[in-house]
Amino acid sequence: MKAGDKIRVQKYIMGHRSHTDDYTVEEFRFCLGIFLSDDHRKAGKFTPLCELYENGPDSKSDYISHYGGYYTNQVQAWMDIPKN
Repeated sequence: MKAGDKIRVQKYIMGHRSHTDDYTVEEFRFCLGIFLSDDHRKAGKFTPLCELYENGPDSKSDYISHYGGYYTNQVQAWMDIPKN
């Protein structure tokens, strides 16, 4: 993944799949991610790709003392759009 690649993100309304939106991956402050809207861009609210992971079928909840809870085996929540 690099800046300029296109991705498709599934949107949800009240926990149910609603629609998909296409975004162009950008580099912002040395991090790859997306701006979800023009208002987000204006406000500097950037969504890094690492926040676009969700629990998959093999994900498990676990706990480490002095660290807290976490999930293992998360999967990407976006689809790569191939270049033509």
